[in-house]
Amino acid sequence: MKISTLINQPFLNSQLTATLSDEHFVTAMLNFELAILAVREHHSLIPQGILEKSKKHLLINNFDLESIAQATHLGGNPAIPFVAQAKQLLPDNLKPYFHQTVTSQDVVDTAMMMVIKTGLTTVNKDLIAILNGLSLLVIKHRHTPMIGRTLLQHALPITFGVKVAQWASALMFAIDNLIKLQQSGLFLQWGGPVGMSSIENESLHIPQKVAQLLGLSYPILPWHTNRQPIHNIGATLDALASALEKIATDVALMAQSELGEVSEPLIEGMGGSSSMPHKRNPVLCALIKAAAIRMHGHLTVISNTTAQPFERSLGEWHASWMPLMEGLALVAGATGNMKVLIEGLQVYPSRMADNLDLNSDAYLIAPLKQFFENETEIIKAIDIASEQAHRNHTGFVKTFLACIEQMGLGIDTNSSAVSTILDPLSYSQTAISQCEIAQRAVQDMIESLSEL
Repeated sequence: MKISTLINQPFLNSQLTATLSDEHFVTAMLNFELAILAVREHHSLIPQGILEKSKKHLLINNFDLESIAQATHLGGNPAIPFVAQAKQLLPDNLKPYFHQTVTSQDVVDTAMMMVIKTGLTTVNKDLIAILNGLSLLVIKHRHTPMIGRTLLQHALPITFGVKVAQWASALMFAIDNLIKLQQSGLFLQWGGPVGMSSIENESLHIPQKVAQLLGLSYPILPWHTNRQPIHNIGATLDALASALEKIATDVALMAQSELGEVSEPLIEGMGGSSSMPHKRNPVLCALIKAAAIRMHGHLTVISNTTAQPFERSLGEWHASWMPLMEGLALVAGATGNMKVLIEGLQVYPSRMADNLDLNSDAYLIAPLKQFFENETEIIKAIDIASEQAHRNHTGFVKTFLACIEQMGLGIDTNSSAVSTILDPLSYSQTAISQCEIAQRAVQDMIESLSEL
């Protein structure tokens, strides 16, 4: 049974799901086997010409993918029917050289690493675009004041640039691990039946050379039941999902009608309601969060398959395949949706300022009273403005200025001293430096991603 695309496809990256197709997976298994032939032939372990002769018969179009899929349950993994079919395609004089010194788990694990390596290139491109988008927002809004919220309640002023810088900072933590994974954490698997490669292969470093040919890292030892490499991939994907989820959560909350500080990009046909045409739902945020939540579940399965018995597992290995592959597609989907969200994010500084002023007396009363400590009427106006602002749910500064005018108090509210007190940026003085630090880090991270 295939899962309905109506309930699954919206959360996945369509380009990446093509990379994760049966054809691509069989191609990866085939490329591993051909790389073995190439290296063993290079070292004269098999007769010259075996590789080219085998290639002529082992074209991907010659394989019956449906037959391999149907036969997978008989041996418990796709490598067994793949190898059987490949040998059927080969003439008798070539069959003995195919699939030498490796086992089915070597083929499946290595193919999985190859598919993941290819798939992550899509994620990398979208991450670069996201970082560029975040960088632009950081610079543009480093002076845009807004309220900082702790435990979902108003706290003290920050700037929107700082908020975006924090988004970028969390994302870069995850990306740093993703870069390390791609540089040295996607391992070739080659252990043979019980995790001990042949002395012939070891003496000539055949597995290492195959790994180099395929663009994979070479492990300290075969990792048939040492599933730390798989756990590392799952944890890295989940950390990235969490960083994306954080951004989507903040955007969705800030886009609520009551706040109206940001909104998702205007995309025709997106965000509508079947029964309430006035609504503009944060659908991109929903898709990102849903993909991330599903990735968290996949990591739980992967974690539960990490401790495996003896030299080959019973069920744990098999249970990790789908969470890993679908997890990659989900994270790629979230990354693609985040690219669209960040590049088209609508920001409303005036609403941020209005919301900030609602409880600005929390940090303004003390400095105002200190400045006007000898002005009894002004002190009284400060208290009246605070009480009225909360009673009427209006901004404190706006109410205070109105009280001053109504009471006929001669205060130059445009003076540098008073303006400094009332300026929210006076209470978030590290905002500029934090934005600059984040901006430099983002540019360095983009450069690192671009070099992969």
